[in-house]
Amino acid sequence: MKLSFYPKMAANSMRKNGRLYVPYLLTCIMMVAVYYILHFLGYSGIMDGMPGGHTATDMMQMGTYIMTLFGLLFLFYAQATLIKGRKKEFGLYSILGMNRLNLGRILFFETLFTWAVAMLGGLIAGIGLSKLAELGFTKLIEVPVRYTFSVPLRSVFMTVLTYSAIFFLIFLNSIRQVGFASPIELVTADKAGEKPPKSNWLIGILGIVSLGAGYYVALRIKQPMAALMWFFVAVILIMIGTYLLLIAGSVILCRILQKNKDYYYQTNHFVSVSSMMYRMKRNGAGLASICILLTMILVMMSSTSALYTGAEDCLNLRYPNEIGAFACKYGYDESLESLGEKLDADLKSAAEEHGADITNNKTYYQWSISGFFDNSKLDVTLNSRSDLAFIDYDKVAQIIFIDVDVYNRVFGYNETVAPGEALVGTAKDIKIGDVITIGDVPFKVAKRIDDRIAEIDPAVQVSASPGIFVIVKNANEVAKNYTKYADYDGEPMLAWFWNCRFDTGLDADGQVALAAALDKLMKEELQPLDFDNCYCESHEAERGDFVGTFGGLFFLGILLSIIFLISCVMIMYYKQVSEGFEDQSRFDIMQKVGMTKEDIRKSINSQMLTVFLIPIIFACIHLAVVLPIVNKLLMLFGLFDIQRLIITSGVCVLICSVVYAVIYRVTSNAYYRIVS
Repeated sequence: MKLSFYPKMAANSMRKNGRLYVPYLLTCIMMVAVYYILHFLGYSGIMDGMPGGHTATDMMQMGTYIMTLFGLLFLFYAQATLIKGRKKEFGLYSILGMNRLNLGRILFFETLFTWAVAMLGGLIAGIGLSKLAELGFTKLIEVPVRYTFSVPLRSVFMTVLTYSAIFFLIFLNSIRQVGFASPIELVTADKAGEKPPKSNWLIGILGIVSLGAGYYVALRIKQPMAALMWFFVAVILIMIGTYLLLIAGSVILCRILQKNKDYYYQTNHFVSVSSMMYRMKRNGAGLASICILLTMILVMMSSTSALYTGAEDCLNLRYPNEIGAFACKYGYDESLESLGEKLDADLKSAAEEHGADITNNKTYYQWSISGFFDNSKLDVTLNSRSDLAFIDYDKVAQIIFIDVDVYNRVFGYNETVAPGEALVGTAKDIKIGDVITIGDVPFKVAKRIDDRIAEIDPAVQVSASPGIFVIVKNANEVAKNYTKYADYDGEPMLAWFWNCRFDTGLDADGQVALAAALDKLMKEELQPLDFDNCYCESHEAERGDFVGTFGGLFFLGILLSIIFLISCVMIMYYKQVSEGFEDQSRFDIMQKVGMTKEDIRKSINSQMLTVFLIPIIFACIHLAVVLPIVNKLLMLFGLFDIQRLIITSGVCVLICSVVYAVIYRVTSNAYYRIVS
């Protein structure tokens, strides 16, 4: 055969299967375009020098990795579905004399043509939409707009390289699907029904156990740090449980409906249930895939929109004053208190030289030690790396000692505590009894001050580990009890923290300039003294980072949600088209024996409603269960407004349900046109 024969065969096959190939090509173009846009925003340097630009580009760079992984997985799924619908065609080629090498050449040129269309269309669309995406991105993160247009060659090269590798893997997978099947298997592929999976009750039970375990993990998490560690465990368990439960559940549901004679022996229900029984396992797997995609969309959009709309509240919570200074040194030193007083005077003097009118001043020092807190006792004896692998991170806590005189002076209280007593407060859900023991030193809890914690240290609310404030008679004397403790590297566990917060009355630029000057002054004074950390920050300087982070996450959430939604549409479309072709002959026979088009429409509606209500219902249940753990994760960003998260989740569910209903109607019409 001439070499030109295979490209012509490939092009002709793609044209004849346009109903399958056109959506696939559009999806490939969309995947390539979105990858280019994310790479363009993340690596082109358009955000260099802008407030919060570094953080925002980090979000986009993370998005390129997500798009690579998702593009690989979804295009594999779409291509496998497409090849499955054409196995009869390849079987006929084999019977007519083509060998595996000939079929491989046809598949190669089909993949090559698909790659060329995807690259050309995707890059044109990506480059054309990149400026619009840039404008939307800069609007979300509140940075100045660039009025220039550029096409970074690096982004073009990485897009071509990444998706060339993906299409090569797709080509190898298509060879595997066609090359290892006999001609008879290929020809009869569309006639082969599915046998019910053996031990479907066992599969269902395993699904319930896995789903229940995922729900349990999601609901039992109490602390943000634990949520960070266990979130993906919960996600994996829920995904596995969803697949197993829907695969087995589709079988069990069909059998239950069959046994219900009043329901089953109706024209519309009889055909729909029989059709679902014919595709038992595939129905469950397809529904589970749709359910997982819908859940990802709901979780992602609910969380990122909550963060974006709550960015200002998070900023004000984390930075309640215009200027904040911080210094830290590990180990005990009696001169630190006087050093803190000198540093405070130097900073205030420098601030006044910059024209600041100092108000709302809160300057104080504290001692801190961390450990494993349980039953009102802090264990600070962990001294090996192996110990860290077995501790419950829900119970890792930081104890902060503050002198009662400092506490009264700075925060305006008039409290008294006797030696051996303490005022105790925490912003986290930690049980503390009448006596709290730190190391081997007990303190009687004279009073709880949980409602004052945010005033003492706003940052403790967004800390990964719980903070417990202990107000004592003499913090310096108490600190001496903990000089003997060291970590697994031999470094002191006791730390001295100095905090300074105040307002200035300066404008945004003045605050940023003052913070930079004070930061330089602190480093000049403290770095020669071997301080472990010291810095000065301003409310306005951090605004760009907050908006960049939350805006970047929201923009990424929008893009990925669009991708996941279109992927969901593709799964539903291919499911309907492939099942339509399978059912076409059956409905043709039924029409010959008296079934009307109206009966067909009712049967299709019955099947569609039974099948496609399941994913959205499960997705809403999944969302409701994982919202608590999502809320804990958002606490790490400083968002504590659970009501905001619930509202954004409700709005996302409403929008997603409307879009899903439209998708259902369009895909059911495609199925109806094929079978009728």
